[in-house]
Order: sequence, then structure tokens, then C-alpha cells
Amino acid sequence: MEIEKPTIFTIGVYGSTEESFFGVLVEHEIELFIDIRARRGMRGARYRYANSKYLQTKLKEQGIYYAHLKELAPTKEIRALQWQADREERTLKRERTGLSKAYVSAYRRDVLNLYKRKPETKFNAAALLARAKQVSRYPCDRPLTRIVLFCVEQHPDACHRSLAAEAWGSQQAAGIKHISG
Repeated sequence: MEIEKPTIFTIGVYGSTEESFFGVLVEHEIELFIDIRARRGMRGARYRYANSKYLQTKLKEQGIYYAHLKELAPTKEIRALQWQADREERTLKRERTGLSKAYVSAYRRDVLNLYKRKPETKFNAAALLARAKQVSRYPCDRPLTRIVLFCVEQHPDACHRSLAAEAWGSQQAAGIKHISG
């Protein structure tokens, strides 16, 4: 039996409904859902299904394991770089279709290549996957080939999840697919 090549999916919540969001996860047979937000809450009723406790309950009902890897979230300082670029370009957050060069550079430097003086803390997809499996209690005897990285932005190119997926995919020889709910 041939082993399926791992795929790193990404998904955002904006622009989805509860039904479409969970439906696309099931449709793509997601096994492990990795939340890479700094804050796991959403304001307002429209996206309440993306609030951590509700989200985890719904994922469990679907047979999807959940892990939160906050270390992949951008810092306040990195987010401030994007907010500044948005102000300069007069772009509203939910209308953004890309990330500023300053944001991308800072995210890669400060999150994906943590502390160049301490190489042991550099982004390591295998170690992060092992940690996510442990946190989620994913069965260690079960193959894992369909992982999704989650944040809120509708467009993957306007979100750090695309940068994390790119780094993850290159280290794990995994395919990358952006999906939307």
C-alpha cells in the first residue's frame, strides 16, 4: 500500500459560515487542525464558531484533532508593521490581499528563524508536528497526512499561515493547499 504524501492545508474563517467552514474540513478529510492564532477568540456572533472552546467541540464531533501552536503567531510588533502598511496604503484589514515586505521579513526572522543566536529554537516542522500531535493526543500509531493551519484572514496571502505553511511544507516535503469555507 502506497503512503499518501503529506499535505499542509491552510484555512481562514472570514468569509465563511459555520456550515461551510466545518464542511470544507470534512470534505478535505483533515486529521489535525492546528490553530496558529495568538488569541483564540472572535468578537461578535458571526464567527462564534471560531472561538476556541466551541471550535474544539465541533472539531472533536467531526473526528478532527486540535492543537494550538501559539509560537507560530506573529508578535504584537510584527502585527504593528502590517497595521502601519495598511494605514499607509489605506487598506482595510479584511480587504487585504497580501502582506507587507516588512511584515514578511519580520515574521520569517522572528518567528520562523527564532533567535539566530540560538539555533535550537529555529523553526523545526518535525518538532512542531510532534508537539501538535502530543498536545492534540493524536494516536501515535496512526499515520498523519492531512494537516490544516488555521488563522482568521480570508486570503491566505494576507495571513501568516501562508508563510508558516511554506516553511512547514519545504521541511516536510509536503504539498500545500489553501482552502476556504
